Amino acid sequence: MSGEHTVEWVTVGTLASGNPLRFPIHTFTGMRPGPTVGLSAGIHGDEVPGIEVVRRVVAGLDTGELRGTLRVMPVGNPLALEGLTRHTPQDMQNLNRVFPGDPGGWLTEQLAHAIATRFLPGLDALIDLHASGIFPTVDYVYILNDEALSRALGFRVMYRAGRSFEGTMGTLAVDQHVKTAVVELGGGLIADDEYVRRGVDGVRSALAHLGTLPGEVHASEDSIVVEHLATVRAREGGLLVPEVGVDDLERVVARGHLLARTFNPYTFAEVERFTAPFDRTVLILLRGAVTRVQPGDYAYMLGDAS
Repeated sequence: MSGEHTVEWVTVGTLASGNPLRFPIHTFTGMRPGPTVGLSAGIHGDEVPGIEVVRRVVAGLDTGELRGTLRVMPVGNPLALEGLTRHTPQDMQNLNRVFPGDPGGWLTEQLAHAIATRFLPGLDALIDLHASGIFPTVDYVYILNDEALSRALGFRVMYRAGRSFEGTMGTLAVDQHVKTAVVELGGGLIADDEYVRRGVDGVRSALAHLGTLPGEVHASEDSIVVEHLATVRAREGGLLVPEVGVDDLERVVARGHLLARTFNPYTFAEVERFTAPFDRTVLILLRGAVTRVQPGDYAYMLGDAS
């Protein structure tokens, strides 16, 4: 015997084009009792690896083995995915800063309200997948309100945030006493196959930890746990030329280690340098290839591993 798979399309409203703004929630119900677990991706439309992780997890799912319920939201912001952008193109709002949303607010707030009222209720646990966007690559997992769940994802670098940014779906889930793990993995179109594979393995390990699926739990035992992150943004625009690559993610370097230089592409002058700020700096997010940067763009996220 096997479990049940249903799909609910949640309609937020009608766009100016006449087309509906809607997103699907897949519900997989097992034959035996167990927790209700949410799996989500695509809250930011330029974070594609998480969407592929969800697709592969679902493709390999045997509902006959499932305990409880797995509720899957593969694309949280369809408009942002269509535009391949972090923000909703229609109002330039960041969906992951406006939860719990507002049914009478900006379009993005209406979308957040629909997710908050149709996807989150009834969850015992939530695994929310993110990446770093088009240019950078990232590799870490948040420790929020359930360290064992975060460790079950098998990451080497973990950020003991305690609480994420206000207005995120993860923060709302924590406030609702849902066991929550937020994953930041991949991006930048570099080594995405490897990151997707790791993401699938991590999600399946976490689902085994929760008792939703059978299998081994590959929990992190020797992780680097940081409690302070420095977000480094470019001050000058130009071409950022890295001195460290994607293979250096999770690496610990000394204070002052050169990470990248930015050059003016017209005059060839060096306009900015990026260096490690801590005695033991762990590389969490970086740009692994030559990229264009604007002032204010994400360049690095660096953890204090001291």
